[in-house]
Amino acid sequence: MTYYFTSITANYFAKARVLCKTLKKYNKEAKFVLGISDSIPDFVELSEEPFDEVLEAKNLKQIENKDSFFFKHTVTELCTAVKPLMAYEIIQKEDADSVIYLDPDIAVFDSLNELENMFSEGSILLTPHQLVPEKEDIYIRENEILFLKRGTYNFGFFGVKKDEQGLSFLNWWADRLKNYCFDDNYEVLDELTHDGLLGLFTDQKWADLIPSYFDKYKIIREPGYNVCTWNLSGRTVKIKGDKIFVNNKPLYFFHFSGFDSGAHHNELRKSLTYYPHNSDVQKLSLWYEEQLKQNGQKVFEKIQWENTKYSNGEVIKNFERKLFHIRKDVHKLFQNPYQVTDGLCFYNWVRTEYKRYFLDKKPGESYIEENRKITSAINRLFPIKSKRRWIIKKIYNKLFKNCG
Repeated sequence: MTYYFTSITANYFAKARVLCKTLKKYNKEAKFVLGISDSIPDFVELSEEPFDEVLEAKNLKQIENKDSFFFKHTVTELCTAVKPLMAYEIIQKEDADSVIYLDPDIAVFDSLNELENMFSEGSILLTPHQLVPEKEDIYIRENEILFLKRGTYNFGFFGVKKDEQGLSFLNWWADRLKNYCFDDNYEVLDELTHDGLLGLFTDQKWADLIPSYFDKYKIIREPGYNVCTWNLSGRTVKIKGDKIFVNNKPLYFFHFSGFDSGAHHNELRKSLTYYPHNSDVQKLSLWYEEQLKQNGQKVFEKIQWENTKYSNGEVIKNFERKLFHIRKDVHKLFQNPYQVTDGLCFYNWVRTEYKRYFLDKKPGESYIEENRKITSAINRLFPIKSKRRWIIKKIYNKLFKNCG
């Protein structure tokens, strides 16, 4: 039997509900495991939830030092780093024949029986970000070049069969993500460059090596799987009655990536200026927004990840996590980097060893803080889902990004 699962922190609980409910609407016998790297909210009664099982990251046996593992990852890195560990745990614990991962911001719109049958063709199932070359220059740069950097395959979905190749892949991938699951940014550029760690994008970029390392993989080229704003240029989405079609074939699941940040809405508006035939996707967006509301989005989105602070109550900055991640040589010295003491502890050590990151007038910190303030001001003046933000972005693209 195939088990499905996702990976979240508590603020994504409403999305996980929508994913699970839509999956089971079209796949009555489907088994769904909620993977969570956070505390389950006190007001949630699991017996009333649609999930068949709950798998907490803190209980994963493969993570030797949980304090170290949780500290060194940002919330995005953590939710992606645990994916192969959770997949392996589900295969072993539930005695599943195969597992399929779906990002929490996905909704299912049809039976996935054909998807499960694809395990007869491969032990690893993959969906590329795109299936056809871009035609517009803006999308060559914003899609094709981006995916050369972030990975050919979108790991908002993957499938693994319980056989020698499938388990070998999970073990290899899990091993890499235990130490090298980085959400690339430039806050610690010098350190990342020195250690040769630039160019990684969490769990996803590693998948580019699959065709070199493994034989039994299947690249899914059916357009109805993992549809998202980044591949609408090669797809035509139409709603016909109670069915949704992509290039005249069924829509199996849609990936509402960037829905909270506004990226989904902004990218969709931009896409529709080039490909107005996809206007039905706006209806899908409105439907998804309503589903989130009905499943408690307004409550869950306010929940803060439990691992955001040191023991003294101070918020851990992302660059502090990244520095700890890079400096594997101090992991044994600081077994619990969250703990702040008067003596030797990571909190005191990092402020001495990397003093320049904590001085307001130093270039690195000044840039980070200035960038944060500018971003905050832009968001106030041009709210993320607003039309005026989209218009300003469109003008900017026309004036600057398309020069020459």
